[in-house]
Amino acid sequence: MNKTRISIFVVALLVVAAMLAFVFKRNAAPQPDGQMPELTVGIAPYQDLAMLVNAPSLGFDAKSGIRLRLVTMAWEDILPAVASAGRTVDVGFGSYVEYLTKYARMNEGSSDPVIYVQPLYVYKGGGFIALNSEIKPFTGAELNQPAAMARLRGYRIGAQKQSLYDMMIYSVAQRAGILPAELKVVDMPMNDGLLALQSGSLDITAGGLTQVSEARKRGGGLILSMEDAGFADITGFICLRSVLEKKRPQIEALIRVWFQSVDYVYGDMKTRSTESLAYLRKNAATKYTYEEYVEALSQEYLPRSLTELHDQMLAPGSRFDFVRIGKSINGYLVANKIVATPALIPTPLLERD
Repeated sequence: MNKTRISIFVVALLVVAAMLAFVFKRNAAPQPDGQMPELTVGIAPYQDLAMLVNAPSLGFDAKSGIRLRLVTMAWEDILPAVASAGRTVDVGFGSYVEYLTKYARMNEGSSDPVIYVQPLYVYKGGGFIALNSEIKPFTGAELNQPAAMARLRGYRIGAQKQSLYDMMIYSVAQRAGILPAELKVVDMPMNDGLLALQSGSLDITAGGLTQVSEARKRGGGLILSMEDAGFADITGFICLRSVLEKKRPQIEALIRVWFQSVDYVYGDMKTRSTESLAYLRKNAATKYTYEEYVEALSQEYLPRSLTELHDQMLAPGSRFDFVRIGKSINGYLVANKIVATPALIPTPLLERD
């Protein structure tokens, strides 16, 4: 082969290689929005869920190869929408407590159950409050010392039946070796509980952000925090099993997009909460100021990455151990005859980055 033929052959190879590279690059590049797999997500206008509205505007979804369509609805409408076999939404947000409580009933006789696919964050605000200065707060260390927790048996306790706080006091007592029957728990809404503290008919009672603030104004405060107890309601993504089977790559992308959105906002809360606040002012009953928004989020713990989620919620013995909390909820539900058998503890779709 002479030099001329060699040169022609080399040029031909380079042309073919360039064409293949062009074709590969074109096929690998993100497709226009209209051609991307779409995922419809049900979202309620709450301060935490509003993190996700940053994803479409900043292109987090497109960079992950999906097109998010967010549908705003009331929180109580999300579960029925998810159960509608994709006719309304593909994925929604759901409470861990609500899921375990309703699992058997909502999936009875169904070949396509609603499943809890991924924990995302926790509500950790509030706990139990007292106005009597002689009732000292329980420390985090005392919660693992049965002798230190024994005084819980002597208190008249207010907690609404089947509420998160009723489950919390059950969990705390269980860890301390106190039987549920040994607790003096009165079924009472939180606002009524605060009045009962004032009248002296209760010693401690369940309280959220509002009740804790009122108790502090009146010389009392939080004596048993949800955070110290490591007990919280965990919000996560829910969907039908059939939707997960059909759209698993898109749902995995959605999970990563969620953590990108949270990390983005927390990276500079003052300047990066604009989109979330605009969404809330348009859709939420509460028209948050920036300060109110920050205060509301302080009652929650939102991991900023999958690795943080694993270390703080999924690892055995972690701060908000997903499995431990689930088993405690199941124990409460069975002990109180709310369900006949415990629901299966969900397996998270993704655990690490």
